[in-house]
Amino acid sequence: MKSAAHRTIFHIDMDAFFASVEQRGHPQYCRKPVIVGAQPGGRGVVSAASYEARAFGIHSAMPINEAYRRCPHGIFIRPRMEVYKKVSDTIIALFSTFSPRVEQISVDEAFLDMTGTERLFGPPLQTARRIAAMIRSEQRLTASIGIAPNKFCAKIASDINKPDGITVCPDDPEAIIAWLAPMPVGKLWGAGKKTVLTLNGMGIQTIGDMQRISLEKMTKRFGTQGAELYYLSRGIDDRPVRADASCKSISREHTFSADSYQPDEWRETLFILTQDVAARARRYRLKGSTVVITWRSPDFTRHTRRKTLRQQTNVARLIFEGACALLNEVHEPALRLLGVGITGCATPVQTDLFAEENGVLRWEASEHAMDAIAERFGRKMIKKGREIRKRLP
Repeated sequence: MKSAAHRTIFHIDMDAFFASVEQRGHPQYCRKPVIVGAQPGGRGVVSAASYEARAFGIHSAMPINEAYRRCPHGIFIRPRMEVYKKVSDTIIALFSTFSPRVEQISVDEAFLDMTGTERLFGPPLQTARRIAAMIRSEQRLTASIGIAPNKFCAKIASDINKPDGITVCPDDPEAIIAWLAPMPVGKLWGAGKKTVLTLNGMGIQTIGDMQRISLEKMTKRFGTQGAELYYLSRGIDDRPVRADASCKSISREHTFSADSYQPDEWRETLFILTQDVAARARRYRLKGSTVVITWRSPDFTRHTRRKTLRQQTNVARLIFEGACALLNEVHEPALRLLGVGITGCATPVQTDLFAEENGVLRWEASEHAMDAIAERFGRKMIKKGREIRKRLP
């Protein structure tokens, strides 16, 4: 990782997106603590919390019952992902009118490469204010924007003045180093909980502490990751904004009502989840190249495994087979949550010869037929036999 030519990168992060969309659609929820996620009494977690709810210490991934304990008078709402996706698509389309290089990171955040757009839209800060104003007027939502010479610093900047804030990172390399120095070392990309504990044990608490460690020492201790942390601590990041569709993913998770000790139940759960993931992929006319499973242990730690498929697919059978292969690598006595998804999604551009030779096209045709029936008569009117034996909320 090395310094690149000067660029202007925006990181735009929608503020409390799910909760804000719910407040927008229900005026009676405005200025009240809104918690989007599982219902209290279950074993799910918080997906998003309004800023009014965050005042009670509620945050995403918190157990829903802990959120209820902290704010029993809060408004608890189940997620409506289809609604959030439609709003997100509209906002991303707005970003695309300012730059052809838009990299959507998730449903509520994106990077924009604004390099060279000054003649069209004016100085970066002026453009950021214009984008924020358009989001506010057209969507009645707010966003926080970071402006920097690279993706890492833009992401850091967007977190500083939330909500509805714009932060400009310095341009000068020495000024960037000084700007990052007081921040906790956990702000560095790739510095997870375990890495932070190791760094703390080395006397590294802040990014400034990291800046005093040599590249040789970091590489010797952490390998390639050490070199990445070394450069990021100095604000050096040459990763481009990728405007392709390869970052798209589709997934679904299920939290068990009680810790599940039964591998057969895990497999049945994966089967139900893959039906939904595959159906959504077909609805968006996408196929994924990688299957991913996610699980939480009873101690709330989250784990993932992924497997590259032989060909892109949106066939539930193939996704399920890949997920089961990954499940065989899970050596846990019990699971609290289980999820499955596909990544590397893109619109297929040609017929897959492997699919033709192995009968996959027949599976695709049968699942498209089920989709057509479900669209006309409702999803409950047609199901696979295995789905009838188990239902998820």
